Amino acid sequence: MRDSIGLAAYRTLSGRRAAPDYKPAHARPAGEVVWIHAAEEGNNRAIADLAQRLIAVRHGTHVVLTAAHGGFDTDDIDGLKIDAAPEDHPDVARAFLGHWRPDVVIWAWGGLQPNLILEANKSGAYMLLVDTASDGFDGRRDRWLPEVPKRLLAAFDHVIARDADAQDRLVHLGRSARQVELAAPLYPCGQMLPANDSDIADVTEALAGRPTWLAARSTRAEGRVLLGAHKLAVSTSHRLLLILHATSPADSAHSMDLARAAGMRAVYWGAGQLPDDNCQVLVADADDELGLWMRIAPVTFLGGSLHPGNSVCDPYVAANHGTALIYGPHVGKHADAFTRLVNARAARIVNDKKTLSRAVSQMTAPDQAALMATAGWDVVTQAAMSLDRVIDLTQSHLDAIDGGAA
Repeated sequence: MRDSIGLAAYRTLSGRRAAPDYKPAHARPAGEVVWIHAAEEGNNRAIADLAQRLIAVRHGTHVVLTAAHGGFDTDDIDGLKIDAAPEDHPDVARAFLGHWRPDVVIWAWGGLQPNLILEANKSGAYMLLVDTASDGFDGRRDRWLPEVPKRLLAAFDHVIARDADAQDRLVHLGRSARQVELAAPLYPCGQMLPANDSDIADVTEALAGRPTWLAARSTRAEGRVLLGAHKLAVSTSHRLLLILHATSPADSAHSMDLARAAGMRAVYWGAGQLPDDNCQVLVADADDELGLWMRIAPVTFLGGSLHPGNSVCDPYVAANHGTALIYGPHVGKHADAFTRLVNARAARIVNDKKTLSRAVSQMTAPDQAALMATAGWDVVTQAAMSLDRVIDLTQSHLDAIDGGAA
């Protein structure tokens, strides 16, 4: 398809500017490469979850992440490369695509950059436009030169709209209605944390059905409130156990001292100790064992949220493990996540020892814990379904390449 007059003019004018140097942040790895671009401000977390989920299900695939706004707060995992978003200059676009040579391009939301889109299309990459929104095509160029997004939309092999308004907008811009799939918006869904099966079996046997709650990644400053709330709750539920997960061995020792000073018997998981019927607090601190405790506890308090300035435990990760959520008023970067989970009745806010104790007592009732955990599970599962649809399309194309190469 030939470029329209408006698109040709844009490409000519953008090429007259001095081309900024493009220096890739990483060398291109061998094997399959998928480039995912997050164009929408504020949704980088969902795109990062998409990348990590793809890497987890397709061994050996490498994902390059770029964002039009901000950066990515992700774990350093094998296969994930983060690069700066390239400017939409013809020379930069050629340099970027020539370096990474992606097999698949996934562009999220809208905000289409003509030189990058057309260069990617020219490279032969499989092109996916996902999570499109009507406001993703509200730029000045889109309004004054509607033939430009029409030409760019034609470059994509598959297009997914997040709602009916976006679907209608794409049809208005020239994409055939039968060529626009409708799916739920992309939201973060969190990652499952690893856990040792034998540890799960040992702890489950030791607890013998005791009501249990977890304080995940709790800070030293939260220790007194957590133990005070637990002591109040124990007065009405004598078998209740608190798994107090601290952020360091030093904080674990501090928590052990606080528990003993409060007249509660505590054991330390790091010393190989398991709780018996007389134990009221199990203290742990190994971060790589947090998946174990989230699987064990039907109710989880998300540490770091009682006081400002702390790193708060990720609510989507906790919800992914089927646990009801309690949190404090200081949620940091997770405000949107907590809003979604509260609206789904999967999470409850507390402010102090008394409200925390009351929440623990009510939520550790099996029926209440199950209702809230299921609500949280529904939130992350629905988000995962949309991510998995994009992953399925990506894998189908990569499988076809592998089959053709064989």
